[in-house]
Amino acid sequence: MEMCLALLISIACTVIATFWWLSLREIDRFTYGGKVFFKTLWHLLPAKRQPLVNVKFTNGFEMMTPSYTGKPVIEEVLNFKMRPDDVVIASYTKAGTTWTQMIVRMICNAGAKKDVASKRLANQFGFLEMPEVVSALGKGFQSLEKWSQAERRFMKTHLPFKLLPYELQHNGVCKLICVVRNPKDNCVSLYHFHRMASGLPDPGTWDEFFASFCKGDIAYGSWFDHVHQYWKVSQERKDSVYFVSYENLQKDMKSEVAKMAKFLEKDVSENEIDAIVEHCSFSRMSSNENTDFSEFNKAGLMDFSVSKFMRKGQVGDWKNHFTINQNIEFDELYKARTKDWTLNFEFEI
Repeated sequence: MEMCLALLISIACTVIATFWWLSLREIDRFTYGGKVFFKTLWHLLPAKRQPLVNVKFTNGFEMMTPSYTGKPVIEEVLNFKMRPDDVVIASYTKAGTTWTQMIVRMICNAGAKKDVASKRLANQFGFLEMPEVVSALGKGFQSLEKWSQAERRFMKTHLPFKLLPYELQHNGVCKLICVVRNPKDNCVSLYHFHRMASGLPDPGTWDEFFASFCKGDIAYGSWFDHVHQYWKVSQERKDSVYFVSYENLQKDMKSEVAKMAKFLEKDVSENEIDAIVEHCSFSRMSSNENTDFSEFNKAGLMDFSVSKFMRKGQVGDWKNHFTINQNIEFDELYKARTKDWTLNFEFEI
């Protein structure tokens, strides 16, 4: 009798769980599956590296993406409802995203800079294409839907422009800040990021990664395609899209902070700008546990013994990695791919 009762209870629980599972959106099933993986298998599996998969989305756009940023997530992103006061920071990976995030949050919180700096930056932004799988990753996609209507939303993304929410692509409903970095330094920084981030494919040798970068066979696709699309949009929508380079931030952060404040329609005094520049220096941010991603290291998602997340922050470090032949090869590629651009990059300052 007891065995029959236990069996009936087990069947009932299975039926209820099945109906619950089927009632979830695909993105939520994806997220729950990810949580199970990270919590039960992450530390048991001998290989933690995640492969890249080529995905074709409903709008016809194709992209190489890490397996944890799956199709269900980005399909939800495409239909995500934006708000007029949203602020989105878009960049190619390792182009100065975290740096720009900190600057923007401080501009929008004038007078409370210490409060901003004392909280995890990852929790002050929603990562547009990241499901909430691991707490160390901060606020993922779903949290943006629950963000209070009374509070301005801040989000970051590495997605190409054509995978941003349709409302943002076609209507420019909010503020979009695009941060870019010269491709040589971007390639080097991304190589070291792949070496230490266990959620990304093994980059192989520097020579192998350099070849993949040149071909665009990496997460988020070609640097050239990614940057050029955002540049074109920034020229068409100067009232809602701001384009800033890593190199200009390095040369004259104070001037760039003032320009960003104007773009965000924030009145920031000169003293406040000076305070922002001080708080957002590389040395300050790289030693702040709320911005240095050290929690990712503790969670096993990054290995700081291989490379720090904030490694050097220099313009021109590519010279320590590119061989003479690689530099010649890349210069030829750069010239061919940018011949019609009106955008120029500085490779050393």
